[in-house]
Amino acid sequence: MTTQVRLFISAGPEEEPVREVLGRALAELPITVGWKIKRTPDIDSVAECHLFVLALGRDICAPVGLELWWALRTDKPVIAYRAAGARTPAGQVFLQENVFLAWTDYATLSALRRAFLKDIGRFLLAYPDRYGVTVVEAETLRAFLARLDEIPPAPAPPKAEGAAGGGVILAPGKDTPRGARPIEG
Repeated sequence: MTTQVRLFISAGPEEEPVREVLGRALAELPITVGWKIKRTPDIDSVAECHLFVLALGRDICAPVGLELWWALRTDKPVIAYRAAGARTPAGQVFLQENVFLAWTDYATLSALRRAFLKDIGRFLLAYPDRYGVTVVEAETLRAFLARLDEIPPAPAPPKAEGAAGGGVILAPGKDTPRGARPIEG
């Protein structure tokens, strides 16, 4: 039985534009997958996630470190991104203590978007049966990833006003519960 991808995005409050870019990037994927997105501060959701995404800007703040610790403790796959530029002393210490992570550096939000789409695409291709990715969708996703560097960056997101504490993106036909009736709006 296929399941929604439960994604946890851990980032400080100053990284709201980053969270917005990551959420919008999921909608660009050329395949139909359901997503359940949780975010800082929701430590309880870390243990339930399938993939933990860490976004580090200039500084680190609570509870991001605790969320990362919990993700590592519960053996979650971690994708870590860090913005280019100077860090606060706390941000520098956090990087030193977590040097073992495979950090992906980014200079712009469009570079982050591209890196995130590649990472998410590889994740879905690694577990196609779990998330209901068909053979045709897998080929479509591979083609999308191959030409991702040619696709122009999405426009800069407006002021973040999305799902606030997280969200759910349903995959029509895959996430519809038995007996559910769609309501036309």
